[in-house]
Formats: sequence, C-alpha cells, structure tokens
Amino acid sequence: MKKLLLLFVLFFSVQIFSQDKVYFTEDFKELPSADNAIYYTIYEDSPEGTLRTTYYLDNTVYSKDQFSNYKRRILNGTSEKWYKNGVKEMHSIYIKGKQEGIQTRYFENGKIKRTENFKNGEFVDGNCFDENGTEIDFFPYFIKPEFPGGMKAFYDYVANNFKSPNSAKGEIKIGFFVELDGTLNHFEVLKSINKEMDLSAIRLLVNSPKWTPGKVDGKNARVKFSIPLTVK
Repeated sequence: MKKLLLLFVLFFSVQIFSQDKVYFTEDFKELPSADNAIYYTIYEDSPEGTLRTTYYLDNTVYSKDQFSNYKRRILNGTSEKWYKNGVKEMHSIYIKGKQEGIQTRYFENGKIKRTENFKNGEFVDGNCFDENGTEIDFFPYFIKPEFPGGMKAFYDYVANNFKSPNSAKGEIKIGFFVELDGTLNHFEVLKSINKEMDLSAIRLLVNSPKWTPGKVDGKNARVKFSIPLTVK
C-alpha cells in the first residue's frame, strides 16, 4: 500500500511539474514570470522521451519538439513551428539528434518556401520557391556570421591584440550577438579562467573589427555566436 501511495505521489508530482510554464524573451532567454515574455514553454513526458511545446502568450502554438534526451537536447522525432496566424512554418524529422529526410519550410500563405534533404544530419540538396510557387535559385537557409577574412584571421587578431592581465592559463568561452551591422554585443562568459582574463577577452571582442553579419533565409539577421579563446 505504501509503495502504491509513493508511486501515486511521484506520478502526480511529475504531472504537475510537466505543466509548469517556463517563460522566455524573444531571444529565448528564460524569465522568472510572464512580465516582458514573448513565449512560454511546457514540458511533458512522451513515448519518445520529452515533448516540448512552446506557445505565444495568447496560447497560440509556436513550436513542438520531441526529445529522446532533453537534458542533452537530443531531438528524436518531429520538430515543427507555426506562424502567429496558425499556418505551419516548418516541419522536419530528427533521428538520434540528426536531421533525416526532407525538411520543409512554408510561407505564411501556406505555400512551400523551401525543401532541404538531409541524410544522417548532412545536407544533401534542396529547392527554393517564391510565394507563387515558382522555383528560384537555391540558397542556404542559415549562413553564420564571420570575422573579416575568416577564423584564421580572427585568431591572428587575437594573437596580436589579446593582453593577459595575469599568468593564469586555460580556455575562456564568450557568447555574444553579432548584430545586423556586424558589431558585437551582449557578451556572456560561458567558460571562465578568472574575472580579469574574462574581461580582457571581452574587451578584445568589443574592439574587434565589424563582422560580416549572419543571414537567415536570405536576410541579414542578429545571430548568437560563441567562441573559445585559449590562453597558453
């Protein structure tokens, strides 16, 4: 009887926890309440593992994602998004964290915008269309931001300009946003050596030349980026 009661309490607790709302900004930074939030998310148990459903604050569905291991963010199953008007924006399938098969994106009028074929997580081929359904030249959906001259030029810039404030060694990892004009902003220390070293790395990035901004669906976009710096 005690075991049955314990199982009931545990099950009830999981059910209550799964329905808790977690609120987010437009950039999906977690918030403590609905104030200034754009989205909220609910996590539920599913046959695959965990179903994450995200809503706009008016309860319209924004996205649904299936995870086999949510702690490690391993997608397994369908991943879908919707526009605010309820029209589907994207549908894709993941197997053990890797995209598989056709990913389809749609215009707000419901017509297909682009299809991309993946095999074991690798892009194979794709097609792009205009809003009338006419096929156009294919272009990548996402192009990451880039330091002028590429990553080799970036690390040359680091080697020539980073000033060590003390003798500590190790790896610093800094997260930041590359803005639409190529400037860097909103720095976050993801891996630290010590405060002085971290600040020196951030100053280096603040004074960086403008980057080539990233692109999403053919348009310049504000993109979150992170980069490791090794101090030897």
